[in-house]
Amino acid sequence: MKKLLAVIACLPVLLQNCAKTNDTPEPVSSVSTVSSVSSVSTASSVLSTTTYNYLVTFPAHIQTALAATDNMPANNPITNDGAILGRVLFYDKNLSFNRTVSCGSCHKQANAFDDEVALSKGFDNALTTRNSMSLLNIRFYKSGKMFWDERAATVEKQALQPIQNHLEMGLTLAELESRVKAQSYYPALFQKAFGSTSIDSVKIAKALAQFERSIVTYQSKYDRVKQGLETFTTLEARGEQVFLTAPANAGAVSCAGCHTPPMFLTSTPAGAFAFPREAGINGQPRFKSGSLRNISTRKFLFHNGTIADVSTMLNAGVPAHGVPRPDVAALLAFFNTLTDDSITSDPKFSNPFKQ
Repeated sequence: MKKLLAVIACLPVLLQNCAKTNDTPEPVSSVSTVSSVSSVSTASSVLSTTTYNYLVTFPAHIQTALAATDNMPANNPITNDGAILGRVLFYDKNLSFNRTVSCGSCHKQANAFDDEVALSKGFDNALTTRNSMSLLNIRFYKSGKMFWDERAATVEKQALQPIQNHLEMGLTLAELESRVKAQSYYPALFQKAFGSTSIDSVKIAKALAQFERSIVTYQSKYDRVKQGLETFTTLEARGEQVFLTAPANAGAVSCAGCHTPPMFLTSTPAGAFAFPREAGINGQPRFKSGSLRNISTRKFLFHNGTIADVSTMLNAGVPAHGVPRPDVAALLAFFNTLTDDSITSDPKFSNPFKQ
């Protein structure tokens, strides 16, 4: 699972994928809770499982984009029970070799399901070979191909690879299934999600994929503007126009050609940004284009994490992503409107393990 902020992109402009035990149950959210809390103790932690609603009715501009780009397969639709199981699996450190890391260790909610370092640490403190990509809005990546080089055909296929990676989590599929079966809280969760207490890697992958696809941003200022609830400032409006407009030079495409609104990503980018001497998609020197949502708060961009933040990228004139200096402030102002703070604090996406 390495950082979806692809920033591959457009030729001209821009941007560019434990402490002590706490026996207090997780609080029930008055907004998104569907039912009550139950807690199961393990040797070192308390697991709190609140039943949340993951079946969101999105605003019209988001729903229209979803209809055109949804990669959710018919055999694995998001359900509340499936996403709840996926959430537990996502944060469960039992799914790593020495039980020290989880999927959530490298895809942190507070960092927009991104990491705050260029390369993440695996279970034995070895560094990953790619930057951890954000998981925001991966459901809108139409091709469904995951990782910076798109080597996984679906989110389901992607979900198990970090667990098996010798640097990241270090388990075999047989070991994964054994670890999950050994935890007392899983049979009931699998029963509710899949109608059976039987546990296997296929179901584990499906549940993880349901949770990951549910992580959608739709409560930013940009979204309120598109719903007619708020208006851009003059500088923000200017930034949107810069983002949408292709420069005058021959062959140029707009930023939106690779980061298409309203989710600011596409699996069929209009441009191409080459990284010489690096093999990416189909062995070529290019990498996937990911969502720019929450880009203003994210750090270490591109597949190798070499660019500190979006301001650095614009001001340093990264090839094919630099912009005229007068436009930098406007673009940064516009990018700020893409920040959805709720996604980084909503309890339904948080760690259910209280340690």
